[in-house]
Amino acid sequence: MAQPASPPGAPFASWPAVLAATFVMQVTIIVAVRAVAVLGPAITGAVGLPPEAIGYLSGTAAFGTVLYLLAGGPVLARLGPVRTLQAGAALAAAALLLSAQGLAAALFLGALLVGLGNGPSMPAGTRILARTVPAEHRTLVFSAKMAGAPLGGALAALLLPAVAFDYGWATALAIVALVAIASATAVQPLRAVLDAERDAASRVGLRTLLARDNLLRSFTALRSPPALVPLTAVSVSLAVAQACLLTFMVTLLAVAHGFGLAEAAALLAAVEIGGFGARLVLGWLVDRTGAPVPTILLMLLGAAASTAALALLPGIVPGAAMFAIAVAAGACCTGWQGIILAEFARVAPPERLVDATAGVTLCAFLAYVVGSAAFAGVVWFTGDFTLAMLLVAAQAVLAATLLAPRLLREAGAARLGAAP
Repeated sequence: MAQPASPPGAPFASWPAVLAATFVMQVTIIVAVRAVAVLGPAITGAVGLPPEAIGYLSGTAAFGTVLYLLAGGPVLARLGPVRTLQAGAALAAAALLLSAQGLAAALFLGALLVGLGNGPSMPAGTRILARTVPAEHRTLVFSAKMAGAPLGGALAALLLPAVAFDYGWATALAIVALVAIASATAVQPLRAVLDAERDAASRVGLRTLLARDNLLRSFTALRSPPALVPLTAVSVSLAVAQACLLTFMVTLLAVAHGFGLAEAAALLAAVEIGGFGARLVLGWLVDRTGAPVPTILLMLLGAAASTAALALLPGIVPGAAMFAIAVAAGACCTGWQGIILAEFARVAPPERLVDATAGVTLCAFLAYVVGSAAFAGVVWFTGDFTLAMLLVAAQAVLAATLLAPRLLREAGAARLGAAP
């Protein structure tokens, strides 16, 4: 199979090597992003913050990612995708070292910076893979790359509490920072070929980044065709469920249901395992069945059912049942991105695909910000984690009810348009 051509005189990079590099960077940045949430009870207790403050920290990190997705396009053009990923990893490392100082203000600034560091992951990784991966492998390869996110979350949930127990949470954050620097260094050999088309003359000053056209480009790409609007709305609903599940599950289980930190973190790892498997299995299944819209609607209902189950846990739940609930929640609340992005690739005009993908990702991260903050606000106002999680389930049911007719109608029109 012929590989995509490299620029003349540039080193050759095989697509498996490129997949491996982007996968490692995806895993690393997600470990960095998840670290504070996984260690939430220990960190908030140490710095004198209430447990629900972990939601504000998570929302701050998501806001940092939103800032990059909103204005960071010129940075990617100037540096190239590999250097931009390296810069993001370095920024995340610095953010974790700052957070490890144990001051509330440092935690919030660190959350903002680690979110900025996460920002390049989707656009830079997409640009790299779109350039190097043969078309016949593209869907599976993109799904595999995106599976690095739940794997990174699972690693964070399984490993960081043990490190924090033995050496302290600040040491755990410092170790993740070192891993981020090591990963950024490891992908350096690929930069010569993958960054060869960067625009060294591209401007990245504040005037360019904050220009109206630059800030609105991703949103305007979502206007046409009409099918992108309900798909974006589904993404927002599932992103709210994902944000609240990943941010608050450890704290919910520890505070509302009496689980120990290690046990709650292990169940969070089960959530991440469910998301990892769903991104691969459901992506393969949708390719075979050609039924993305029914799958998406079933995931919305599954997200509602599983988050409600977590909220209404009785006092004693068998370990196998808890694991099954956690895996199901992970599959439904975190396994949707590959299917949504594949639908965008099918529906969006080719010349607007990159901007449309950035737009839906941006909307999802805005949902992270609002969803995490709203969850924390409900807990602050009512003192009830259970009610907050039930509201997450309710919004997923509402989204499925309101969006199903339009999504199914658009899917039917697409099938008729594709018929010979």
